[in-house]
Amino acid sequence: MITLPDLNLMDSERRLVSEALARTDSLVEAAKLLGTDRHVLRRLIAKHGIRWWPYAQQQPRWRVVRDAAQTRPPRKM
Repeated sequence: MITLPDLNLMDSERRLVSEALARTDSLVEAAKLLGTDRHVLRRLIAKHGIRWWPYAQQQPRWRVVRDAAQTRPPRKM
């Protein structure tokens, strides 16, 4: 059961997407849980800036690469 603290649609949508991904660890299953398809779910993940790398999270080598990317200073343009 998910309790939404207020009626803010953006926050609620982000929370529901995050919860579905956490419960299923599968893009397709999370989309089914939310009553949509994986294409819509991928757009919602991007829209809300949700970090979701299910395969990478299981790979020690990828974790190191991702962590290094997070600590790297932003590029100057």
